[in-house]
Amino acid sequence: MYDPNFLTLAGLASLFRNEPSIQLVGQFFDRQECVRTVQTCTADVITVCIDHLSAPETSALVGDLIAAAADVSPYVVAMSMADTGASAYEALRAGARGVILKNCPTRRLVNEIMTVADGGTALPESMMQALLDSSTPSDVAWFSARTEGQAGLTSRQREVLALVARGLSNSEIAGSLGVSRSTVKSHVSAMLRVLDLRDRTQLIVYAHRVLTPI
Repeated sequence: MYDPNFLTLAGLASLFRNEPSIQLVGQFFDRQECVRTVQTCTADVITVCIDHLSAPETSALVGDLIAAAADVSPYVVAMSMADTGASAYEALRAGARGVILKNCPTRRLVNEIMTVADGGTALPESMMQALLDSSTPSDVAWFSARTEGQAGLTSRQREVLALVARGLSNSEIAGSLGVSRSTVKSHVSAMLRVLDLRDRTQLIVYAHRVLTPI
């Protein structure tokens, strides 16, 4: 985890150490040290604080971490005190798997990190609503729903899509449908190709905008 505020970093680290479902493998308040370390880390999730970062700075940080971690492929998730402003959306555009608010209840914070670790996406409700209302800043204008793409999905993929739209993790979807996690991951990857979408966040927004009842 990366946070330039030492006190905040220490507080979150203490919280995670007391959480049996999370193993903290590194904490950094120096950005470059964090980027260097993730090249060989064993983490499933990298949390990065984006408070006080501009949109370009956020994009560079998330991009650097994803590039540095390419061989081990952990998920990057942004953490912030607020979900408004361009930086939060820029984190998603740069490849982050979500935005988690630092002031959310402890159990929810832990659950959202676990969801990301399982291949899911974590977004504050207000941020998701902003995406759905198309009232987001111009820097997320990259999303364009294409209803005709839905015709290329199988019935099983549409079932998975409906559960992805509810924010379920891969394990939760697998349990609901009685299939393996690897099967769910394969369906998600196939849907991204068919719909020409970049990531799971775009897939969630797509589903909310165009999915018809199954």
